Amino acid sequence: MGAAAFRSEEDGERVTLVFSGRFDTAGTLGVQDAVLGRIAQVAPAQCLRFDLAAVEFVASGFLRLCIQATRTLGRERFELARPGPLVREVLAMAGLDQHLRIVDSGAA
Repeated sequence: MGAAAFRSEEDGERVTLVFSGRFDTAGTLGVQDAVLGRIAQVAPAQCLRFDLAAVEFVASGFLRLCIQATRTLGRERFELARPGPLVREVLAMAGLDQHLRIVDSGAA
């Protein structure tokens, strides 16, 4: 996988940002402005999902993006989907697994 990347998909009610690669400090900085811009564009009637199925690693910078999405949209309009075991471990160590909605499937 390697380099951090994302693409945006929209189905009307939901915007999904599909992430792939390693979101260490450099990787996160490379996409941060675009992700924050996309978060700001989510319409009031839409929810936002970060699909993490293809993410190898996340560091604190990526966690801050998740926190920013929650602050901007509210917990009921933001969720993380399909995080792998290593990503789940980082979320748990940071205590975010108790504060973010996490779903195991890509559909819902």
